[in-house]
Amino acid sequence: MSALSINISNLSEGVHQRTLEALPEEVGLDGRFSESTVVSAMLEKTSRQLYLRAEFKTGGMFTCDRCLEEFRKELAGKFQIVYVNDERAQAGIEDEEVQLLSPEANTVDLTEDVRQFITLAFPQKMLCKEDCAGLCTVCGGNRNLALCDCEVEEADPRWDGLKKLLGD
Repeated sequence: MSALSINISNLSEGVHQRTLEALPEEVGLDGRFSESTVVSAMLEKTSRQLYLRAEFKTGGMFTCDRCLEEFRKELAGKFQIVYVNDERAQAGIEDEEVQLLSPEANTVDLTEDVRQFITLAFPQKMLCKEDCAGLCTVCGGNRNLALCDCEVEEADPRWDGLKKLLGD
C-alpha cells in the first residue's frame, strides 16, 4: 500500500477526513522537489460512490527562467474525484474526475492523481519573483542584483520602416 492510499474496506457511509503524506520519490516527482507532499482529503461515502475532495501542498528548489537563480517555491492545489462502483453509473460519462472503483476494492490509491495535479500546478514560466529583471543580454549579469552599464545595441536599420508604421 502506497503512502497516498486510503483504506476504504471498513469505511462507513458518511463524511471522513484523512491527511496523507508522501516523499517526493513516492509520488514520482523529480529531484527539484525536496519537501513531502501533504494531501488533506475529505471523503464522502455512499452505497454507490465515494466522493473525494482533496488539497495538496508540496515544494522544492527551482531555477528561475529569467535570471537562472535557485529559489524555493511551494506548489498547492485542489482536486476532486468521484469513484463509482457501478459500470452503468459511469457509462456515457467521459469525465476524468469520475473513475470506476471495483466493488471488491479495499483501497483507493491517489498517487497518480496527485502527481498529475502537481504537474498541472506548475506555472508556464517559473519565476523567482513576478518582477524578475532577468539577465543582461550583453554581459550576462543578474539585473536583480545590480544594474549594469552595458550599451544596448542599436536595432538593425532595416527595421526602421516597421518602427515608423508602429509609431515608435
